[in-house]
Amino acid sequence: MQVKICGLTRFEDVNKCEVSGANLIGFINIERSKRNVKLRMIKELVSSMKNRDKAVLVLEPENPEEVIMKMKKTGIRNVQLHSLTNNEIKYLRWIGGFHRNALESNLKVIRAVGISEESLKFMNGNEFRFSHDKKKEIEDFAKTCDALLFDYQINGKSGGTGRQIPIKILLEAVKIAKNANYNVKIFLAGGINSERLQNKKEVLEKVIDYVDVNSGVEYAPGIKNPDRVDDLMKIRALI
Repeated sequence: MQVKICGLTRFEDVNKCEVSGANLIGFINIERSKRNVKLRMIKELVSSMKNRDKAVLVLEPENPEEVIMKMKKTGIRNVQLHSLTNNEIKYLRWIGGFHRNALESNLKVIRAVGISEESLKFMNGNEFRFSHDKKKEIEDFAKTCDALLFDYQINGKSGGTGRQIPIKILLEAVKIAKNANYNVKIFLAGGINSERLQNKKEVLEKVIDYVDVNSGVEYAPGIKNPDRVDDLMKIRALI
């Protein structure tokens, strides 16, 4: 299992996460986020990295052209999207197919998919199934994207909720995604911290490729706690 640490805003935190062995490092450019960073600052933060291929640009764009523009301004090739339809993401792929430049042709897409009890239809007792629309959403994005990031959804919004997805619901979502595209990578976000990783590692290591950690390693929004980063990476090393 690999680790993505997200919501970086400071040079010292970028360096700490990279030195500690984080596999991916996320920079958020979404106005509603408490960890929002301007594109110019993101470019400076990424320039300080030893391995810039680890950088992930987290966006909630209005259209595919906005993604390309922000990739060019920051130099980041990995994008995590909290918006855009499946067809719009296909359009991003289509642009990349022209090989306009190395940046666009090497685009890697992680699509956030919000899941929670809102996504379910309960049957008898604790039995459930995903709604038709949510199941199709997971299947479609799994076929189009390099990875899916499952995060807890509240009122239709995912990302930054700090809520954990119940394991039973997560396992069903992963099953749907893998049935659609066995090679799609799976990220888990939402209330991830050292305690949950340690308590659920036997389950998570079998179905998750990356854990996505944000508030679980912070003093305050955007301010990382180096001791918590170390604790997380020590637990990861044991999995």
